[in-house]
This record gives sequence, C-alpha cells and structure tokens, in this order.
Amino acid sequence: MEKPSHFVAVIGGAVAGAEVASCLAERGIEVAVFEQNPRPYGKIEDGLPRWHVALREKEYQSVGERLSREGVHFVPNTGIGRDIPFRALVEEWGFSGVVLACGAWRDRPLPIEGA
Repeated sequence: MEKPSHFVAVIGGAVAGAEVASCLAERGIEVAVFEQNPRPYGKIEDGLPRWHVALREKEYQSVGERLSREGVHFVPNTGIGRDIPFRALVEEWGFSGVVLACGAWRDRPLPIEGA
C-alpha cells in the first residue's frame, strides 16, 4: 500500500471531529481520531435529554458512520496532553496536520442568577 501524502490527527471524536475526519478521508487523506473517552459521542451522551431517543440514535449512527469510513482510524481512551504529548503528534508521530475538535468535554456553570 502506498503511504498517504498527508496524515492528519483529529483531537475529539464527537460530532465535529467525526465530520472533519470524514471530509478529509473523502479527499484521500488518512486520519487518526483521538478521543479521551471510550465512546466517541461527546455531549450527545449527556447533553441531549433522555426523551430525545430518536435524535440520540440518529446522531450515534451519524457519528459512527463517519468514523467507520475507509481512511479514518478511531483511537479511544487516549487523551492528548495526558497520554500523548501534543507536540509528539507532529514531531514523533509524523502527522502533517492537527485539527482541534475537542468540543465541550466539561460542563461549565453559567454565571447568571437562576441558570
């Protein structure tokens, strides 16, 4: 197999990361998607109310399809900066680009009374 001309790291495997990975793979670019959690769904997991079952399932399927494309490699349970130094992605692993798609991985309080 011929080595790809570009190999891009995407940090974050939820909606944004899956979309950019899919778009890059569609253009023949190899992509590794690093996700700090075991599953790639991000805020779909806890951001959608439980009664939105149909929407949740639709989003799970959409993200799953994008991460399953040829040329996309999903790497779960791997935090960049925790397990792999950010700088190592380019200097040691040889990625030609890095996309930050880390999203809202931690809830933050809204500093408004009553919120």
